[in-house]
Amino acid sequence: PETMAAAEPEDLQTEHLYYEDTYDFSCGAKVLLVKDVDLEQRTKLVVTNRTVLHPQGGGQPADTGIIRTSDHKIVFRVNHVQKPNRDSSYIEHIGKFEDGVSESFNSDTVEIVVDEDKRRFHARLHSAGHLLDSAFVELGWTQLEPSKGYHFPEGPYVEYIGNIPPDERDKVIDNLNREATRLIEANSQVTVIKNEQGDRIVNVGGSGCPCGGTHVKSTGEIGHLTVTKITKKKKIVRVSYIIT
Repeated sequence: PETMAAAEPEDLQTEHLYYEDTYDFSCGAKVLLVKDVDLEQRTKLVVTNRTVLHPQGGGQPADTGIIRTSDHKIVFRVNHVQKPNRDSSYIEHIGKFEDGVSESFNSDTVEIVVDEDKRRFHARLHSAGHLLDSAFVELGWTQLEPSKGYHFPEGPYVEYIGNIPPDERDKVIDNLNREATRLIEANSQVTVIKNEQGDRIVNVGGSGCPCGGTHVKSTGEIGHLTVTKITKKKKIVRVSYIIT
């Protein structure tokens, strides 16, 4: 494996720039490590001191993008981003160097560029899931406890601990769709703060919760949200939705 520095993984740290601005689509960075992942497939991982690429986690898919030298002659195409584990302080960019021109970078200074369309869509999907939390609260369903979300393009949903009786679900879907539309048309600002414990709290439409994902700046950017179905398994209520 090739490295740009002798740093061991526990010494590596990556600044998470996507926390500060969802619409910051590029940044300069310093390469800390380049390492083989699969020799046969020529897949490698790159660790940098800062990044705008969001790793997969918290119900949100990974960003994709590129890492390139300033002269654009060496390009590493990132097809996955991850943290080795939840508590890791560094982020791994997984991918391949384009055209087989290089097996590493000829400089430790690079530019990282996110796939803008994908980032914007992921932010809309994630914020839409949070908006449903607020819609439930506004409708008086405060007994539902938010559990988890799946904010991928393929079949997004949010889950709650609690119950919505089967004979009420169609009415709840209609009410949720009306309330979601109202909250989106209000175009209220999405706020991100840190609480006393240092948790990042994201508020979309009135209700806040801890979150490490990327979000829109105001509810109007979500577009049109439609709840498609409500199902229940054991104690978990799943609310499926789409955005257009």
